[in-house]
Amino acid sequence: MTNNSVVTMLSLKAPEVADFAAFADHLPQLAWMATPDGHAYWYNQQWYRYTGMTPEEMLGQGWRSALDPAVLPIVVELWFAAVASGEPAEWAFPIKGADGVFRPFLTRVQPQKDEQGRVIRWCGTNTEISEQQRIAEVLTQEKLHLETLNQTMALVSAELSLERLVQIVTDAGVRLTGAQFGAFFYNTTDNRGDTLTLYTISGVPKENFSKFPNPRATHVFSPTFNGEGPVRSDDILVDPRYGRNAPYNGMPKGHLPVRSYLAVPVKSRSGEVMGGLFFGHPEPSRFTARHEELLVGVAAQAAIGIDNARLYDAAQREIRERREAEKHRELLINELNHRVKNTLATVQSIAAQTLRTSALEADVRQRIDARLIALSNAHNLLTEHNWQGTTLDLVVEMALRAHRCDREERFEVSGPEVHLSPKTALAIAMALHELATNAIKYGALLNERGKVSLHWQVEQGDGEQKLHMVWSEQGGPKVTPPSRKGFGTRLIERGLAAELGGSVQISYPESGVVCIIDTPFPTTASREF
Repeated sequence: MTNNSVVTMLSLKAPEVADFAAFADHLPQLAWMATPDGHAYWYNQQWYRYTGMTPEEMLGQGWRSALDPAVLPIVVELWFAAVASGEPAEWAFPIKGADGVFRPFLTRVQPQKDEQGRVIRWCGTNTEISEQQRIAEVLTQEKLHLETLNQTMALVSAELSLERLVQIVTDAGVRLTGAQFGAFFYNTTDNRGDTLTLYTISGVPKENFSKFPNPRATHVFSPTFNGEGPVRSDDILVDPRYGRNAPYNGMPKGHLPVRSYLAVPVKSRSGEVMGGLFFGHPEPSRFTARHEELLVGVAAQAAIGIDNARLYDAAQREIRERREAEKHRELLINELNHRVKNTLATVQSIAAQTLRTSALEADVRQRIDARLIALSNAHNLLTEHNWQGTTLDLVVEMALRAHRCDREERFEVSGPEVHLSPKTALAIAMALHELATNAIKYGALLNERGKVSLHWQVEQGDGEQKLHMVWSEQGGPKVTPPSRKGFGTRLIERGLAAELGGSVQISYPESGVVCIIDTPFPTTASREF
């Protein structure tokens, strides 16, 4: 039908008809009307201007020629389903313009009904939504970009393997830019401390690059390797920087085809150029300023991750070196301990052979053997702790073990935990051995009633700490001061007073021997040997 039939159906007066026609023809949307059974009979002028079709071409089912054949069956099905239901509906589908370009439109249909609720006509509008779809696509793309960036940041911050880290970054760059392939050339240090340039590939097999040499600081690559900033070219083949360096004067034969080119340097906070991200596509003009911005952000994340990975690698190397050094040190200590024990065994053998033919008493020979054994036990204790020192309670337990085996209830030992240097531990171990030996032979442990008390504490004095130990005996035979100093007394005084810079006071009250030891308090940190 023509526009005159609209006038008849609407039963409008002439002025009203003119107003309606003006209104309908100046709508920004395409507008149309259809009969109750779904056959369109009127279109506004905007429809004809957009589609380029004439009223004659629109007769009958002419509107179908304006739709994309790929979606036409679906649109027809939806339209007549709405007609059958008599309810409003809306859909989005493309409509071809006069220029032959299909653009997306939002189509809304509304039934006009009489008082009995019967549909008397359908009114429809088609609103172009190209801009809305473009914005939606941009938002969707930005959402994907943000998700990729967040995921990449999380992975990079948690990854300490340099090889896996650069692969994560390169893969992320390919996803963000839509590049067909990407590469990350980066510098690293091998186990010998030499600097190497390695690379990782994304989008194509690594073999595609393995036969070509690493990029050099050519006119195209130097801005990236020198850290000058991003390089983006819509078509690298016509870029003035391309093909100016021998021997290839461009890409090597068989190289992946590159037209669109985008590269970003990866720099640490100190300004060191760690490497560069490179991306390519065989079609021109594929990379935008937004892609460049995204890659700059990825490169910053990569720099932080590489810094962390390098620190981790350095720490791991140091740990390995320390372990190797510690193994070597343990080997040397064990070898030294073995030789010391062999030496002590040799001394013990020489002493036994020498004293066997001498007029010395057997007790003297036994005391020499006991002292050598005590010295050997002290060396064993320190070797167990890698000669880093040990604690006083372990020294006491080791030194008195042989003397307490059947006299446990006759020893009272107490004191705080104290760490001793090797030199102090040896001196105290030998002193305690001599005190215990004398107690068994002459003092409180000679009878069945005597007891030995050993207490120690750490005191502060004159700006330094010192170890204060008291050995006291009670319940033994009546003590008589000796007329001369024996070897044990001289050993204690020399070992503790002279060698350690401390003081030793040995008194002989009738109730039992009392030995007070005060010595500076060198800890294991002093590494005193």
